[in-house]
Order: sequence, then structure tokens, then C-alpha cells
Amino acid sequence: KWFYQVGVVVLVSGVLLGLFWYQYLNPIQQDIVGKQSSLDLLTAQVAKSLQQKKYYEQMKAESEKLEAKLIELKKVLPLEKETPEIVRSFYSEGQSTGVRILRLSLRPVIEHEVYTEWPIDMQVVGTYHNIGVFLDKIRNLPRIVNVAGIRLQSRASQGEEAYTSSVNATYVATTFVYREEIANAAPAVQTVK
Repeated sequence: KWFYQVGVVVLVSGVLLGLFWYQYLNPIQQDIVGKQSSLDLLTAQVAKSLQQKKYYEQMKAESEKLEAKLIELKKVLPLEKETPEIVRSFYSEGQSTGVRILRLSLRPVIEHEVYTEWPIDMQVVGTYHNIGVFLDKIRNLPRIVNVAGIRLQSRASQGEEAYTSSVNATYVATTFVYREEIANAAPAVQTVK
């Protein structure tokens, strides 16, 4: 009968389609699923790498900024005493402000953990105003210079104008040197048994 024939054809077609699916299409489907999971994994790795690259670029830019800032700070707090430069700048500022340096003597350095203090005894003479301008110019030097212990004494100038008085100032100008020490390897931690 015709419906048996249709049933047999449908059954045979179903079996052939199932065999075709199992033999050819299923491995392709499994391969697609495997490749899709590999693609997802690689996409996640690429996203993570892009994020790390962005973080690295931010850290690199920040490192460059910090290095530039460190270079600027080393001008303010240099690694060496730079005695000739300091003395030269003191005398130069004294000449430009009309102050005469009578005495400049170096004291022993005072060691601290991160920096070294370098005090310098100074005695200058000039008008009160000129000494103030001189100390302001010292304050504006590219490195840190603290002035402490100022003692002012009035004295009559020995020039044409006997009524003009000058001031004798003694003080301690302290500058600082950064101590960049080589980091020693940390000692190994010993465990007590």
C-alpha cells in the first residue's frame, strides 16, 4: 500500500539523514564549537592584553613624568655638594645686590638618613635693604638654601657719605645634598624550627 511505501521511504531517508549527520555534519558542528571556544578564549586574551598595554602605557607615561620630576628635584637637592657653584652664586648675587661678602667658611656636614646638611657660615656687609634683597636672591637659587641665626649689627660706612650707615650681617646658610645610596640586597629570612 502507498502509505507503507511512504513510511519506508521516510524511514530510510531518516536513517540515511541520521547517518549523514553523524558521519559528516556532527564532526563539522563539533569543530565549529571548538573553534568558537578557541575564538572566545583568544578574544578574552586580546582584550586582557589591550588592557595591559593601556596600563603599561599609563605607567610608562607616569614613570617619565616622575623621572622628569626627579631630575628637577635633583637640581633643588643635588647629589653632590657643588661647592664652586654655590660659592660662585653667592658672590654673584652679592655683587648684583651691592652686598659684599666678608667671610664665607664651610662647616662640617651633618649626615641624616636621606640627605646631608651642609652649613656655611657667612658674614656680609651692605645696607639693610640690600642685605634683604641678597637673602631673597639666595632663597630663589635653584637649590634649597636655608638661612638661620641672622645677627645684624649697624656700622657707619667709610665712604664719602658719612651719614649713610651699613649693616653687618652674620648667619648660617644651610644647603642640602641628597644621599642616593645603593640598595643592599635584603638579608634572607631565617625560620626558627
